[in-house]
Amino acid sequence: MLKGKRGLLLTSLGLVIFVAYLAYSNPFSVLMELGRFDPWVFALAVLVNYVGLFFFSASWYLLLRALKVGVSIWESVQAMFVSLFVVWLVPIPVGTEIIRAYLVKDEENSDMGKAIASVVVHKAYYNIAFGALIAIAALMVTVFRGEAIPVRSELVFFVILFAAVSSVIYGLFLNPGLLMGVYERSPGWVRRNLFDRMVDSRMRERGFPAVIEEIDSAVSSLMAQPLNNLLSILMVAFHWSTGSLTAYMVSLSLGSPIDFWAIVLVYALIEFIQQLNIFIPGGLGIIDATLTGAFVLLGVPLSMAAAISLLTRLATYWFEVILCALVSFRYGYKESVEVLLS
Repeated sequence: MLKGKRGLLLTSLGLVIFVAYLAYSNPFSVLMELGRFDPWVFALAVLVNYVGLFFFSASWYLLLRALKVGVSIWESVQAMFVSLFVVWLVPIPVGTEIIRAYLVKDEENSDMGKAIASVVVHKAYYNIAFGALIAIAALMVTVFRGEAIPVRSELVFFVILFAAVSSVIYGLFLNPGLLMGVYERSPGWVRRNLFDRMVDSRMRERGFPAVIEEIDSAVSSLMAQPLNNLLSILMVAFHWSTGSLTAYMVSLSLGSPIDFWAIVLVYALIEFIQQLNIFIPGGLGIIDATLTGAFVLLGVPLSMAAAISLLTRLATYWFEVILCALVSFRYGYKESVEVLLS
């Protein structure tokens, strides 16, 4: 699926890790566990995950609507699915944000400033919701239930700190004074290959400072719509929680339920690894092994943990890839996908 030897090499590496992980987990025991799953509960888990994906798209649409960008909610869903599909094939930092900004910058009543502001604020909200849910889960487990955190408390604290700091950093990206300072101090080749590429042809003479003005105006428009921002954060939080909820329902389908709040905590590690993964498509092998290890930490036997991990990944990754691919190519984004991949 990926172009070039590098993509083939990294995909092959992921497959090797995945096979090694399966071999260690004893595939025959895992298959015995998989044979017991309830297909109806699993189908409901897949549906819940899909609903979370649509809520994630809708949360971005609310920000676009606050900016009065002329896209429908279905068009925002399509753009989101295209961005997710491409980044699953070619993992790049903030890839979904870059692709979505590219896809909406030329829409009715849109510009580069609005496109950038919408995706950066959306990313900040994602990290805010991510950190808040982990903190709530830690409180539920330790304070309200009086139990020990199933993973190292230092890791939970670090991931919450990572979410908070990254949200602040994304916010700084929208500061016009900081942007102008970085632009003015950048070498000529950085200006040409990074900043100047964001400038529309209609603003070529004014250059990147015109984009900064658009970003500043877009942020002001967003801040004037507090309800849209609140709903967007809540929708992002729901999307994030559906990953943990899907894993919980998968465990139910296999007759081995795991505490939901404990799953939220172990998902902190998974989410952290996913955000750092810029090499292996979909985190193939790495995420599977890490998720299994996390379930083992919760006291689940290895074969059952591997079975829950495999079905969870099937629901939250492979079925998402299929859905996003179908939407991308069915609704005329084939050319866009080819351009983005190249």
